[in-house]
Amino acid sequence: MPDITEDTIDEARQRADLAVDEGNFAAVRKSLEGRAAEDATGECEALLGLACFQLGDYRAAALHYDSALAHRPDDQSWRHMQARAEENAEAEINLFVPPIVYYDREKLLAPPSADAGLPPPPPPLPIGTARRARAEVATVLAYGISAAVDLSTWVAGGLLGYRDAVWTNWYRKHLLLGVLTLGHMRNVLNRTNLRTTYPKGALVGFAEKGLQPPTGVSHYRTADGAWNNLDDPKEGAAGTRFPRNVRAGAIRPEYGETLMTPSPREVSRKLLAREGEMKEVPFLNMLAASWINFQNHDWISHGQNLLTELHEIPLAADDPARVQFRQKNLFVQKTQPDPTRRSWREPAPITFINEVTHWWDGSQIYGSDLQTIDRLRSRIDGKLRIKDDGTLPLDHGGIEETGFTRDWWVGLSMLHTLFAREHNAICDRLRAAYPGWDDERLFQVARLINAAVMAKIHTVEWTPSILPNRGLSDALNANWYGALTNVFRRGKDRKTLSDINIRNPELGGVVGNPINKHGKPFGLTEEFTEVYRLHSLLPEQLRIRATGGAGGEEAVPFAASRQAGSAKMVKRIGMANLFYSFGNQHPGQLVLNNYPRFMTELSIPGNPVFDVGAVDVLRARERGVPRYNEFRRQLGLNPIRTWEDLTPDAEQVKRLKEVYGDEPDGLEKLDLMVGTLAEGVRPTGFGFGETLFQIFILNASRRLQADRFYTDSYNEETYSAEGLTWIDDADLKTVILRHYPELAATGLANVKNAFEPWDVGSQLDPQRHPLRAFDKDLGKDRWKTVMNAERKQS
Repeated sequence: MPDITEDTIDEARQRADLAVDEGNFAAVRKSLEGRAAEDATGECEALLGLACFQLGDYRAAALHYDSALAHRPDDQSWRHMQARAEENAEAEINLFVPPIVYYDREKLLAPPSADAGLPPPPPPLPIGTARRARAEVATVLAYGISAAVDLSTWVAGGLLGYRDAVWTNWYRKHLLLGVLTLGHMRNVLNRTNLRTTYPKGALVGFAEKGLQPPTGVSHYRTADGAWNNLDDPKEGAAGTRFPRNVRAGAIRPEYGETLMTPSPREVSRKLLAREGEMKEVPFLNMLAASWINFQNHDWISHGQNLLTELHEIPLAADDPARVQFRQKNLFVQKTQPDPTRRSWREPAPITFINEVTHWWDGSQIYGSDLQTIDRLRSRIDGKLRIKDDGTLPLDHGGIEETGFTRDWWVGLSMLHTLFAREHNAICDRLRAAYPGWDDERLFQVARLINAAVMAKIHTVEWTPSILPNRGLSDALNANWYGALTNVFRRGKDRKTLSDINIRNPELGGVVGNPINKHGKPFGLTEEFTEVYRLHSLLPEQLRIRATGGAGGEEAVPFAASRQAGSAKMVKRIGMANLFYSFGNQHPGQLVLNNYPRFMTELSIPGNPVFDVGAVDVLRARERGVPRYNEFRRQLGLNPIRTWEDLTPDAEQVKRLKEVYGDEPDGLEKLDLMVGTLAEGVRPTGFGFGETLFQIFILNASRRLQADRFYTDSYNEETYSAEGLTWIDDADLKTVILRHYPELAATGLANVKNAFEPWDVGSQLDPQRHPLRAFDKDLGKDRWKTVMNAERKQS
């Protein structure tokens, strides 16, 4: 761009405008800085603001838009850009968190560590005659019980069936039949939908066969998840492949025109983007939205995307981003490829690497490598490093130091802080009970206990809270405790390990019973990743209020709570007030046109304009996850035959046809996430539909049943007697109140499940607290009567 210092300001503005159209934002900034104030229209300040925004200098962008608005205070486009720039500046979103690191083939293919740095295993506990006798009784009972349960589940689901013309019917059966049918559905999925992505005969991660386990791995988790399986040491470890839940022939990564048909941006604009006020879930609070994000980071991450290899999504002529950001395309970094592929003839046509451990091991708190764990530990009494004020230390970029910080925001800060403090509280209990334990053993056992507490909360609290269905609630509680425990013991009397532990997953529970991998190495799948795209839960703003009710309510833009903005919010607002605020704000419904507006034009490090909705659609296509109808076929479900099968909403049917086309071709193009959000026929009480639920059925049990530390090694010898008691006594409400006791004066003390709205009063609204109807401890026939009446009316 030529020097324009001698031009009039009108000429300078025209030249800058042309440079913006060419995407030459650096030249615009160089030319207009120092001269923009000469422009009485404010146009040059706005152009300079846009240039700074596109270059990632959000603080400067906000200042220039401020100056532009002084000339035209009613310009809503400028005001919108000024607000976005302020939010990005507060979050310091121009910095990469974590620093950019790409997979290294040699490191991924390296053998598991021969010395994991773990303490020696504890001496085996003596097994008394009575305990041995009880175990033998349980083993004998297990054979007969398992045969009877297997027959019952086959009759309920196999013989009587679980599918109607399109949808499943388990939730319309009698309660016991429904639970048995769920068991049959899980059995079918375990038998037909577990598929490794490693060649036949190869161990996970191409590990060498016959390696000797290092000291301590029999009783403690390793940093990277290796050695959970002593015979397949890299199974479930960080840096190994995502398996699949569909046949290899159905894995069809899309390229070129197919990848862009229909345009992911148009799908986002017309079918995802929130219209008007957010549709809320009345029976959940924002902790439920934070929780699933928190858990996802324990399980799955594709790592840093490629910065120099991009997908380009063309913007339609009427796309508002063309005017707002002066772009013709959106740019999406490609997913990092798997550098360990050895042949095109491998069983899956495309594979990807999981950055974190696949196990339910609290890796988001502790990290997925030994270096991270070492950095986070205090080396005193087994504890993690926490500041005197109870918050996490900050790194040089102002981000909390913890095991996983990608896509960081204040909701994650809250839960990471909470469970770092929980780890330290567990250490205090263990040290008091076992004064001879050193720092290493205290840390390792506390980590086991803390991870199990999180797994328990997710199993028996979070999942039933978002899917408040009586049959499902009973089934999930049976996963943890066993159906017999649920029948004979309630509330705080329930224990995971009974005196006679029935060695059957349905009646005795998955936890504490024998490991079962159903013939395939464990790993969380690409399909699992796709069904957890639950961004519609998030609001546009966080509604902040103080526990005492003073000061009214403050609305904080969600985007400002990210990255460095998180620690700033924690310092200014206080952790107890944040938990109180989240406990009293609802998340969004998982339906069409309820995707956060701010996420359709989000800024991320290295990319100032990013439509997360469009990216969610594109990722499934890029990674070869089947589109909606084929996905259902692969999971043993019936495909939809017409758009009206999918939803009875005529307006939604009209929009779906506009984007995808008429039947039958349009149905086969329907994207997985869009289809799942559109499902108008859902099991009773469900916050999402049955297609996602198939993956939930499969993995809710498998995450526990395939993990040695929740099955064969879930015992007193590994966890300690104090540890098992701590897990049995824990729930999210207990954990929160342990660390923020001032919240006992709020509605948290009035509810049983901390994911419910923290309402006060002796009479809780059944529509806001549906789980109360399933709770035998309450003994409220009136409550059940009201709930039944409400359901009939709806």
